Amino acid sequence: MTMAQPKTTTAKTEPKDKNAVAEHREDVFHLVIGFEVNDPHAYREVYVAPDGMRKVHYVLEDPGHTFMYLTKNLKVTFFYSLGPAYNNPFQRAYGQGSPEYKIPGDTRLFRFNISEDQYEKMLAKGKEYRADVLAGTRYYNVFQNFTCARSARDIIATGWPSVPRGSSFIGKGVVMDDVVNPYAFYEAIHDKYSHGEIRLSHNKTEWRNLMHDGNTYPGKKPDPTLNPADWPKEPKEQ
Repeated sequence: MTMAQPKTTTAKTEPKDKNAVAEHREDVFHLVIGFEVNDPHAYREVYVAPDGMRKVHYVLEDPGHTFMYLTKNLKVTFFYSLGPAYNNPFQRAYGQGSPEYKIPGDTRLFRFNISEDQYEKMLAKGKEYRADVLAGTRYYNVFQNFTCARSARDIIATGWPSVPRGSSFIGKGVVMDDVVNPYAFYEAIHDKYSHGEIRLSHNKTEWRNLMHDGNTYPGKKPDPTLNPADWPKEPKEQ
């Protein structure tokens, strides 16, 4: 995967003016993967029998969050941020989900240049997951690992099969299975593409507005990772 900007090519016009040059802008497609992973202590090495020292994500200390979106010609055309729709403990583990789950904290994002074919595959899978979550035919499910990180990775993998797996043991008092989770996924992406990390400060309102308009064709909102210095700070609550 590479990171790129729109390409501009030139073509001569025919037949009126053989010396005239017209500018032609090709379509450009990007995948952006975002993470809220703001408690390093929640992802740490511990001894796991019989495997030895392993990184474990302690989800009760900080679950973290993963989201993703697609852009065409630098405008957001698909946004997916899966989370539980309700706050009681059982429904947060298994229950109705929301594909527009809040993003309240500082975020770390990576923007990748993708082909039109990759874009179309991710878009189709993403629309399928989003529709299923809204219809209630797919529940947010910690037990079967249909969570923010796993489902976002599933969407991405349809067009990028070799995307880093991003899995580790998780702990909830005791160490459990090896599953895709935000902290391990972030580490896997960061270790391979650290030069591309873009950080945005917390702004729940701005993300909510972007998600609200982020699935409107052909795209209304510009990709905020292009000009991170312009990202607004969350206004202080009165």
